[in-house]
Amino acid sequence: MATDVDGRQWVATGLPEQARALRALLEAERDACRVVTVAPLLVPGMLQTSDYARAIFTAGDVPDEEIETRVRTRVGRRENFTGRRATELVAILGEAALRRPIGGPETQIDQLYALIDLADLPAVDLRVIALSCPWSPDLEGAFDLFDFPDDRDSVVCVEHRRSSLFLHERRDVDAYRAAVANVMNVAMSPVDSTGLIGDIIKEMEKP
Repeated sequence: MATDVDGRQWVATGLPEQARALRALLEAERDACRVVTVAPLLVPGMLQTSDYARAIFTAGDVPDEEIETRVRTRVGRRENFTGRRATELVAILGEAALRRPIGGPETQIDQLYALIDLADLPAVDLRVIALSCPWSPDLEGAFDLFDFPDDRDSVVCVEHRRSSLFLHERRDVDAYRAAVANVMNVAMSPVDSTGLIGDIIKEMEKP
């Protein structure tokens, strides 16, 4: 990460910089000892199924010849959190991310089942913020917080449609760490979160 993210902050825009930003993101996920992802509207990339990711790339006007490569890359990110030396992952999802039928109802249902399976993994702490919850920092947008072993500085990544922002100044990281604490305070417990996912599956499977 240090070789790709220089200075106080790095804003990656345009296709060449976006490719570099993706490499930096993959490196951060690989090297981190703990990742916190806050995702109010979409299932975060490292937890997406192939069909869910494919639906996003297709709707996002990604060139056809690039879609399958991007899908494989995105789905491959999950290995960091499911292997023998799995990185700790705290995933905080908005209920809207569970209900919006990305790729259609069948794709969304499969994605929800995958989330339940992932929530059973020892390294994964999955929580949901209910739609009934009043304002919390997740409504300001998705972000990832990476903590590294040893003395490496933590990094925050904020992704947009055509740009990515990496922050590693202490005051910036601390602001996002405080946001994580706030959303954790209002999020449902892991048990209640998977229970809600199961309820949504039942609703979506009704004829």
